[in-house]
Amino acid sequence: MKNGRMTAREAALLLLNEYESGEKYVNLSLRGRRLDGLTESERSFLTRLLYTAVERKITYDYYISSLSARSISDIDTRLKNILRLGLVQLTAMDNIPRYAAVDETVRLCDKPHERSFVNGVLRAAVRAIEGEGLPLPPREKNLARYLSVAYSFPLSLCKRFIRDFGEADAERLLSAFGSVDYTDLTVNPTRSSREALLSELSAMGLSARPSEYSALGVRVFGAFNPMRVPSFASGAFFVQDAASLISAEALGTRAGDTVVDVCSCPGGKSFAAAALSGGGAKIYAFDLHSSKLSLVSEGAERLGFGISVGELDGRGNDASLLGLADRVICDVPCSGLGVLGKKPDIRYRAADTDDSLPDLQYEILCSAARYLRLGGELLYSTCTLSRSENEEVFLRFLSESSDFECCDFSVGGLHSKGGMLTLLPHIHGTDGFFMAKLRRIK
Repeated sequence: MKNGRMTAREAALLLLNEYESGEKYVNLSLRGRRLDGLTESERSFLTRLLYTAVERKITYDYYISSLSARSISDIDTRLKNILRLGLVQLTAMDNIPRYAAVDETVRLCDKPHERSFVNGVLRAAVRAIEGEGLPLPPREKNLARYLSVAYSFPLSLCKRFIRDFGEADAERLLSAFGSVDYTDLTVNPTRSSREALLSELSAMGLSARPSEYSALGVRVFGAFNPMRVPSFASGAFFVQDAASLISAEALGTRAGDTVVDVCSCPGGKSFAAAALSGGGAKIYAFDLHSSKLSLVSEGAERLGFGISVGELDGRGNDASLLGLADRVICDVPCSGLGVLGKKPDIRYRAADTDDSLPDLQYEILCSAARYLRLGGELLYSTCTLSRSENEEVFLRFLSESSDFECCDFSVGGLHSKGGMLTLLPHIHGTDGFFMAKLRRIK
């Protein structure tokens, strides 16, 4: 500690140890009051250290094992975390001199033999960086293994993406996940305009451009805190990936519509439906998790949208709304394989997919469809790239429900096929996302 307070590197090690022990997710770790003594620049440094150490864990562990000639499983977790933090500074932070990265990392060690080991590994890493580069598995011998280490994704996910997309697109997809440097915003047209928001962002020195898919979308590049934009408090916009906004455009909510959102938290799709209707739709937002519904109600209040919020399992129904909805939003729980670039820790959990998810999604879709009036339309969506959770659930429903038909849609030059559209990060520059639209005909 310096002057009796924790340094950013010490805090990063503490939080990384907690994460590795399974105590907390990365984003929750950063909210603790133990970090209150850090300056804003120190917190920014800490955040980058922690997220990069988690995101690149597989890569760094391969470096550590190769450079130390020790199996990664034989190295104490705390010592591994110290080395990971050192490697973050050597490989991802060009503004830190290499000697300083090594020396400051060694200071995190408690015992002489630990300091000697960490110093040796990091100095070997410096020599490799300044020479032929850090080691990677031979690409030609085992492509999946190479991709796993090079892009830091579990081997099972790499094999899955190669199977589903082919070798070239699998690598492009993994590369796209590793280069997400933007935040997408949706403009609230009842409070502002895209032009006004772009002007405000430019005046703050931020790099931003209009979305290519929606007239309400804005993309901001680089590190960005939306709450620091003055018009955030007055409800001029909300954070929402372009893919999610595209799905809201596909649903086509209009003023006067009755809309039911069956799995609404944290509220983005309900907000988008309200924005696209000019605030003129009657929206009912339900969710199983009562603790998260405040995100919807507070967001709606800030944006000035009249959204009714209620606790309800998506597999059930509000009887008072059956057969009355013009539009239904059915964005179901999923494995999250489309948002791996934004959630560095989810990639390790996503490798072990839950085989029960498709059945749960099908149950929710069946219940959600009961809200539709004759001629009403439903948008089924996920933020995953799993066919079993996407096309197979949608087509299963249509095959077993003669009262409904798929309906094609077009948004911003994108066109569905058979009522279905998949967005891919390396092709569309959005989250990985699936959407499908159906209409009640009987």
